[in-house]
Amino acid sequence: MIEDSMIQARVISQMITRTGWATLVALDLNSGMRMLAEEALDLVISDLMLPDSTDGGTIAKIRQAAPGVTIAAISAGGGRDSASTLLERAKADGAEFLLQKPFSQERLQGLLSEVAERLQSGTRRPHVLVVEPSRTLRKICEAGLKEHDFRVTCGANLDEALDLIDVLDLDAVVTQVDVTSEDGAELVAMMREAFPGVAIIAVSDKGDSEIARRAWLKTLEAGADVALPKPFTPVELVSSVRNGMVLAASAFLEAARRSA
Repeated sequence: MIEDSMIQARVISQMITRTGWATLVALDLNSGMRMLAEEALDLVISDLMLPDSTDGGTIAKIRQAAPGVTIAAISAGGGRDSASTLLERAKADGAEFLLQKPFSQERLQGLLSEVAERLQSGTRRPHVLVVEPSRTLRKICEAGLKEHDFRVTCGANLDEALDLIDVLDLDAVVTQVDVTSEDGAELVAMMREAFPGVAIIAVSDKGDSEIARRAWLKTLEAGADVALPKPFTPVELVSSVRNGMVLAASAFLEAARRSA
């Protein structure tokens, strides 16, 4: 773990130790780099901004030094724009997880459990967030996606869902939208800002009228990758998620290329 605050480093280290993991602590990036060179490590948890790495490139430097290690970025938050920029850069530079301060023991335990599963299996299952007010439909979506080896997190609304997931450890969002009003496009635009590089599959049961079709178009223009009308089959859902992931990843890489 690389954390420049001695107090926070001690607290987080104790939290990690409680889960059964062994921990090494560095208080700056240079010390962390020496540990990476000397030790066989499975995971690096690092603050994004360190005393000897204030240019925003902390994650890229760790990734270059250790191409095969799993990286979890620690963010202290901040303003909405600055947080979004840091998130996009951390993801583009190679971080797989984000720990937003303050985080709980349960949140940390979930991250470490997922890392352990990946180390054991050698694979990573794509993670899908389902945002749907209907409990029945959430269960149907969850079952269909899990049958095709997706990890699934469900929430009745976006606020509830954001409390449950790591925005870096996310590949797709399947969300209910109201395409008959401007709210659908606004929700998608907000999610596109919050989830850079993540596929957004917009679901609605009101897609038949000409007004609704124009609203669908606005939803896609706002950032949705796929429009999926209800009712849909599990096969159609899985296909939409997979197609959306390809489109979102391509768009994210292109945006990163343009900003480089």
